[in-house]
Amino acid sequence: MSALCVSACRVCSWRGFPERLWCPACGGDEIASVPVESGVVEDATVMRRAPGRTVTDPVRLGTVGLDGGGRVIARLEADPGERVLLSVENGAPVARLDSRR
Repeated sequence: MSALCVSACRVCSWRGFPERLWCPACGGDEIASVPVESGVVEDATVMRRAPGRTVTDPVRLGTVGLDGGGRVIARLEADPGERVLLSVENGAPVARLDSRR
């Protein structure tokens, strides 16, 4: 398990995942990689099928609004409206319920 890093534009303050070489909002190339720790689940869905492979167990995915701005699509272990801690496992973002509340 490792920290989730997102791209942050030094020109317009856009933030997002996956990490980028240039900003999709302003086109600038002054991009920094910044770690993010937490956010709030905005929405959720369940993936039951995937092109080219069999999904044996459904996977919950959702949009997490990051503290400090930006969003990331992550595997969820929480429900919409809940605060989550973010990490990377096997190369994918994971959002778990924040028990520090």
